[in-house]
Amino acid sequence: MRGWVAKALTVVLAAGGIQGVAVADPAWACGCGAYIPAGNGTASVAREQALIRFDGTTEDVVMRFSVRSDVSDAAWVMPVPGAAKASLASPDLFAELAVAQKPVTEVRHRLWPHLAGSGSEPGTRSGGAAAPRAGGVQVLGDQQLGAFEVANLAASDPAALAAWLNEHGFTLKPATAGRLSAYTAQGWQFVAVRLASGSSATLNGALDPIRITFPAKDAVYPMRLSAGATTPQSVTVAVLAPHRMDADRTPVATWSASSVFGDWVDPSHTGTALADLAAGRMFLTVFNGYFDQPSKITQDYGFQPAKSDWVQHPVVYKDELVTFLGIPVFLFILLGVLIVVVLAIRLSARTRWRGTPAPR
Repeated sequence: MRGWVAKALTVVLAAGGIQGVAVADPAWACGCGAYIPAGNGTASVAREQALIRFDGTTEDVVMRFSVRSDVSDAAWVMPVPGAAKASLASPDLFAELAVAQKPVTEVRHRLWPHLAGSGSEPGTRSGGAAAPRAGGVQVLGDQQLGAFEVANLAASDPAALAAWLNEHGFTLKPATAGRLSAYTAQGWQFVAVRLASGSSATLNGALDPIRITFPAKDAVYPMRLSAGATTPQSVTVAVLAPHRMDADRTPVATWSASSVFGDWVDPSHTGTALADLAAGRMFLTVFNGYFDQPSKITQDYGFQPAKSDWVQHPVVYKDELVTFLGIPVFLFILLGVLIVVVLAIRLSARTRWRGTPAPR
């Protein structure tokens, strides 16, 4: 067991918030797990980006956080349904993902100018590790990845897990074990990530993305730990799979999720990092979720193949005036109206003149 595990993990298994030893009150949580500053520091995730790759038997989850923080030590914990492997992902991946979702531009021909200001308007267009000892906790493995140290933890009893963490220098809030039980009862494990001792890396700004790989029968994105957050949660999940995916299970049972993007990713027409992750022609489906009452979160995201691979892109509409011989048609219309008005006035004046009786 490496030093960071043996001494005192600055991993705090927070259930959807900042919980642990002398840390701030829980005000937020990342969607998939918990990002926790150490000591009396504060941190907030300004943006959370997640990309899932699922081929039917194996799932990869790549996460990147953009953090505002005043601490030099913190941890991130993610529950996973099976034995996981962690590796560093390319820092170019999410930039390439953004390019892949670039909106398409469609021209709308207008007869009249848009008086409120012409231009673009957004829219949409559719087209196996050893099992933990009963009641115990196992450190299944630990490694260093660049500036990060990563440990895989397993436990069958959330209370035992909390006790083990307390023995290693942690004071967990009572509600934490209850939230962890949703995963320990299903035999899930936990991947814990922190900055390596002596690392010169900072915890402010965009952190390097980390890739977690594990066996899975269905594509999932863990969300239940976010139930402890006290501020609204905004999560974007992109899913790479052999076909378009539907969110058949959502964090709030009564809520349905609609995709905001869907199209094939052709490795020959995308960046190297995204092409390497896709490892072939895959369908990219993107979902946005906003949870104004995180306490209602009781489930994880679950994804299943959709009935068809229909294509969906965000659209930016560009307005253009209809022209004739290079001149906007509305000017001809205005000229015609003006001519009609002038003729009508002249005709009215002539009629009045003819109807005036001659002087006697």
